[in-house]
Amino acid sequence: MRLFPLTLLALVWVSSPAYAVDCGDLVTQAQINQCAFDMYDEADLLLNQTYKQVMAKLEPSRQAALKKAQRAWIKYRDSHCESEASVVEGGSMYPTLQYSCMTTETEKRTEQLNSMRE
Repeated sequence: MRLFPLTLLALVWVSSPAYAVDCGDLVTQAQINQCAFDMYDEADLLLNQTYKQVMAKLEPSRQAALKKAQRAWIKYRDSHCESEASVVEGGSMYPTLQYSCMTTETEKRTEQLNSMRE
């Protein structure tokens, strides 16, 4: 069971864009959880930068629509990832599963927003 979170985190890390977060030599579940959070935090920063760039190019009416959609998407992402992680609710792996899901969903949303810039 100890290898599962490492494998999951490795899959997320390999399938993600290049990160400045160094998740090498993880030993404890707390370290794995912290790394998952750090990866999410970095993905969220990129999402926010992309969102601001897209908003700057839109007309006010489209800005309002995107703002509304983004707020709805955040609620979806958070509840979806809570659901995904609920299989280990109360366990030490919960943060790893939750933040790995949030990283993946955030990266997908960043790609969607990037397509609006073109």
